Amino acid sequence: MKDGGERAGSLESWLYNHADAARRSFRRRMDAPGQTLIMIAVLGFILALPAYLWLLLDNARALSAGIDHEPRIALYLDDTDTDALAGAAARIAALPGVAQVTPIGADEALDEYRASLPDPALLDWLEANPLPAIIEVVPAERTPEAVEALESRLAILLPEATSISDHEWVRQLQALHAAGLRILLIVAGLLALGVTLILSVAAASELRERREEIAISRISGATDRFLRRPSLYGGLLLGLGGGVFSLILLGAGVILTRTPVEAAASAFGLPLVFAAPEARVGLILLGTGLVLGWIGARLGSGAALRE
Repeated sequence: MKDGGERAGSLESWLYNHADAARRSFRRRMDAPGQTLIMIAVLGFILALPAYLWLLLDNARALSAGIDHEPRIALYLDDTDTDALAGAAARIAALPGVAQVTPIGADEALDEYRASLPDPALLDWLEANPLPAIIEVVPAERTPEAVEALESRLAILLPEATSISDHEWVRQLQALHAAGLRILLIVAGLLALGVTLILSVAAASELRERREEIAISRISGATDRFLRRPSLYGGLLLGLGGGVFSLILLGAGVILTRTPVEAAASAFGLPLVFAAPEARVGLILLGTGLVLGWIGARLGSGAALRE
């Protein structure tokens, strides 16, 4: 069993070996600045692209959620007099999930339609009112699921009525956002795989260039773990640099995008303040860069040392 002094010596030796490997790796990166900057730029671009696309998707989702839209269900009833219309409206108002009920008689609907025409005399040739009575129902909840559930209850309550709702566009927007997010995840995964392979090839090439040095070190008793260590620290340095560069690119993208996007939304009368990425996005980019750099270096160095 090791005493405290031996454990302290082992820890000090472990820290020294890792610090020495990190110094050697940093020195090698500084000896080849062009290659290092290219690798950092490639990793930064690959990290920033999906992050920027996700930011656009998130702002689009926030814009659709912020639109002041109140879904409505319109029930069209043929041959319904005023008393029957009022009774139907009262039964609908008693249903759960109903916020507002507005009955509109056939004559009132015809008068509104006549008033909306540029020439009301266009309808003077009608012998009878062709429009049905209408009951407009405003759901208490705006989610497509709640509107659809209320529409089903109304179909049971008034099976003779023709129901039309305008909640489908909300569902379509949600489906588009979900599809876009799925595509974004696939693209991000493919980009991550590609940059991992690039980093692994770079790490393997670096070790192959040091083939003679590695052979001498092995004769001296160096293990694969010792020989691999500088490459792993090199991968971490590249990952950290790529993560920082991706943050710079993402910030530049936000600055260049904010003004024209907000101006376009304002032209359509839509409220939008282009949201910048949160701090956790930066941490995710930095962490992802470190992980990809380490994995790439681990794969490449392992392949090179097995040759």
